[in-house]
Amino acid sequence: MKHCNILIMLLCMLCACTKADAVSSESQSTSSMPQITACITPTADTASIRNITLAFTGDIMMGTTYPTEGSFLPANEGADLFKDVRDVISNADIAAGNLEGTLLDSEGIVKKCGNPELCYAFRMPTRYASHLTDAGFDFMSIANNHINDFGAPGLSSTQQTLKDAGIYFAGLRASCPTAILEKDGRTIGFAAFGHNRGTLNIMNMEEIRNTIQNLADKCDFVIVSFHGGGEGKKFTHVPHAMEQCFGEQRGNVEEFAHAAIDAGADVVYGHGPHVTRAIELYNDRIIMYSLGNFCTPYRVNLSGVSGHAPVVTVTLNQDGTFHSGRIYSFIQTPGTGPRTDTSHSVAGQMRTLTQSDFPSTPLNIANDGSISRK
Repeated sequence: MKHCNILIMLLCMLCACTKADAVSSESQSTSSMPQITACITPTADTASIRNITLAFTGDIMMGTTYPTEGSFLPANEGADLFKDVRDVISNADIAAGNLEGTLLDSEGIVKKCGNPELCYAFRMPTRYASHLTDAGFDFMSIANNHINDFGAPGLSSTQQTLKDAGIYFAGLRASCPTAILEKDGRTIGFAAFGHNRGTLNIMNMEEIRNTIQNLADKCDFVIVSFHGGGEGKKFTHVPHAMEQCFGEQRGNVEEFAHAAIDAGADVVYGHGPHVTRAIELYNDRIIMYSLGNFCTPYRVNLSGVSGHAPVVTVTLNQDGTFHSGRIYSFIQTPGTGPRTDTSHSVAGQMRTLTQSDFPSTPLNIANDGSISRK
């Protein structure tokens, strides 16, 4: 499927050139090179067909009604959470993030975690789904360690609420392992992986290959999300090894990301560590190892680098290879959504991590966050 559009374009170009040659031979005997040159020069229309721009964010948990209704909900019913990022997200062709929790109004069986005041169980009001659509999101990963916070009712309500809002989602093996979105004549396949019960598993190489190859056979572009790695400021670096946290294996995220691209993914974006991580270009495809917290105004540590909340836009060529990108810097403070970081410190942190963890990757990250090939 990925090669079909390229073949169609080449055939169209060949037809155009042949027609130009015929016209030229009727009118004059001089060389037809000007016509040939003109017909192989991309127009604005063909460029827009060739390229697609996507926006990616990390964890989204817009507030929770657990353990006490109203204790951890934002002002103005959350309407201002995404006000600073809305233009960046909505201007992309497709936007994706990670929904860190459930969309559920009241019912549900909370997971076992002891003292409710110390329990990190996230239950967002279902009406808050409108904030995601208003911001411009098209897809949410739900393969994470909070999707099971309120049992089967939470799983069911989250999926139905996203469906009603027109937002695609993926990541649960039994009900929604993948999703396929069609836009402007192109098909974009999504797969989401995690390390928790019921999710597609980032440590199951056979499942990774089969899932992604199946999407690649059907879609023009394949986007893969993963929730993995350790949590907290000690885990800003990609360790190039299996990670463990809270007594469980959280995957070898580099091995996973490379396997995903080898299987047919065009973009891999990660979340889970609650901090940003490096970016890598592997086999001409881009990997964002963690986009950190994005809109988590309550119950999540936002001090220092934990408050970094980037939006990363990526433009792909028609064949899925990396064309260009940009890190838009935003920072969170408790009780608010992401706010503009005029110093570009978030982009600077991701540049430093990239230079440290993947020094040979052929990417350049400028001071303003622009991402280009070296």
